[in-house]
Amino acid sequence: MIDLDYSLFAELIGYLILLVILNGMLYKPIRKLLAERASRMASIQSDVDKYERNAEQLVKDFDAKLAEARGSGQGALEKLKQEAREEEKKLSDASSKEADAKKQELMAELTSEIDAARKDLKAKVEAFAMDISQKILGRAI
Repeated sequence: MIDLDYSLFAELIGYLILLVILNGMLYKPIRKLLAERASRMASIQSDVDKYERNAEQLVKDFDAKLAEARGSGQGALEKLKQEAREEEKKLSDASSKEADAKKQELMAELTSEIDAARKDLKAKVEAFAMDISQKILGRAI
C-alpha cells in the first residue's frame, strides 16, 4: 500500500525540479531547433517550388523559341528550294536554247555540206557513168 508521507512530497518536488531543469536545458532547445528546421525546410521548399516554376517557364520559352526557329528555318528552306528550282529552270531553258541554236547551226552546216556534195557528184556523174559503162562493156566509149 502507498503511504502518504514526506518522501512522496520530496519525490514530487524533485520530479518537478527535474522537469523544470530538463525543460529549460533540453526540451526548449530541441523544440527551438525543430521549429528552426521546419522554418528552413519550408523556406527551402518554397525556393524549390519557385525554381521548378522558373524551370518550367524556361522550358516553355525554349520550346516556343525552338518551334519558332524551326518554322522560320522551314520557311527559309522552302524559299531556298524555290529559288533553286527557278535557277534550275533558268539554266535548263538556257541550255535548251543553246542546244537548239547549236542544233540549227549544225543542221545548216550539214545541209550546206550535203548540197556541196550533191553539186560535186552532179558534176562528176558523167565521168562516173563513162567509167562504169567502160567497165561493163569492157571497151572504151
